[in-house]
Amino acid sequence: MTLAVLLGACSAESPDSGSATTGSPKTTAPTEADEPSDGLFNPFDPDEPTLPGGVKVLSQDVEGFAPVDAGRYAVRVSESLLYQFDLPAYSDVHSGVYLNPGRRAGGDSIVWLTQANKRTSLPVHPCRNHDRKVVGPTVGDLASALHRQPYLTTTKPVAVTVGGADGLFVKASVPDDANVSACQDGSVDVIMQDPQGVEEPGTVDRIWILDVDGVRHVLRARTFGATKRDAKLVTQLVKSITFTQD
Repeated sequence: MTLAVLLGACSAESPDSGSATTGSPKTTAPTEADEPSDGLFNPFDPDEPTLPGGVKVLSQDVEGFAPVDAGRYAVRVSESLLYQFDLPAYSDVHSGVYLNPGRRAGGDSIVWLTQANKRTSLPVHPCRNHDRKVVGPTVGDLASALHRQPYLTTTKPVAVTVGGADGLFVKASVPDDANVSACQDGSVDVIMQDPQGVEEPGTVDRIWILDVDGVRHVLRARTFGATKRDAKLVTQLVKSITFTQD
């Protein structure tokens, strides 16, 4: 699968941006009995307290893919911020950070959230020149710079709200007819903090650039090819997101 190689409420005008003004999550948190029965790994961080509602924090010390059952989980993003989300059945988490909804049922997508500080950069050219250029410090600066990138097919920034955090959404796609093998390092570079450059045409990055309590963060969902099922799983995950400060 492409994903294995890789890792080794939005506006009404744009439903693909993952409408994300959310209410109470519909999925309950997993109990002890719900933990993966085949788990060679314990995917939960033993040093993190269980959050209200029984939500467990995923361990970032686990290497590789860890299976998790359907439920509500959390990832720590910084010393003071976690985000919570619902995962469907047959999902995996890679390194406690990269969410793979429905991977064991044929899904091929990855979702992750990172802080995007004032030194956040984009490649000079996503295909030909992966040297970095720093964009401005605001949500709008990064969204506009993404929209102006050559080579990629990008949408205009659209105002969104995810888990109560306002921001802008941009979708960036590698053209279906792109000769990615001719790019620098045989891959397309979309934005900073990528687990690996894009290696296949038709790959789509859905990018939510959010202001979370005054700090810019980037939520990314990558799907490989135009698969409606993966896009639906990603949208459902994003709609379920809430942020927790501690």
